[in-house]
Amino acid sequence: MEFNLVVPWAKIKIEYEHLVEHAIKEAEIPGFRKGKAPRKDVEDRLNKNEVYSKAVEKLLPGIYAGQIKKLSLKPILQPRIKLEKSGLNEDWEFSIVTCEAPEIKLPADYIKQLTMQDKDKRFVWLDSQINVVIPDILAEEEAHHRLTALVENFTKLGLTTEQYLASKKMTPETLKADAISQARHDLKMEFILESVRVDNKLKDRKNTLDFLMGLV
Repeated sequence: MEFNLVVPWAKIKIEYEHLVEHAIKEAEIPGFRKGKAPRKDVEDRLNKNEVYSKAVEKLLPGIYAGQIKKLSLKPILQPRIKLEKSGLNEDWEFSIVTCEAPEIKLPADYIKQLTMQDKDKRFVWLDSQINVVIPDILAEEEAHHRLTALVENFTKLGLTTEQYLASKKMTPETLKADAISQARHDLKMEFILESVRVDNKLKDRKNTLDFLMGLV
């Protein structure tokens, strides 16, 4: 899902003032005791762009939370935030991308159907019978984590990324695509398992796996 956020200039200005006041209290300028330097002397030493950016950073979480509540959203992922517009004496605008958990519709007779499957085919059956749309951003985020861990592992073994790719006969593009595809599949199964857990009022993932494998 994608939506926009606006940080009003009036709020940015107020937060900017708070940050400047704090800077004045902490300022140590020759000729003045700590915290006693004139505002102009302190403010002239500040990078105003950085101060305004910091002001927005402090305001953004609250505005984001308010918008999430207003839109009745339940994000499961930290948002990707992109600055779209900024400047003095104007509102700052951001585009936000995040996602909610996909909707899962379990087949009405899935328990009966599972009992008819061989135990080693039950997850395959669930995968084939239940359609789950995994948001791209979620699959990409999961793939990123996996690739980061993978790089760390083969770096510990003294391999370079190029050597690893050569050993697998892959390119960076195919490695990333493969990671996203695998992440999408694994996430699908995790959401299905969670839906089964909730539907059968089970305690946790392990109980869910035991439940599915124990059906007779």
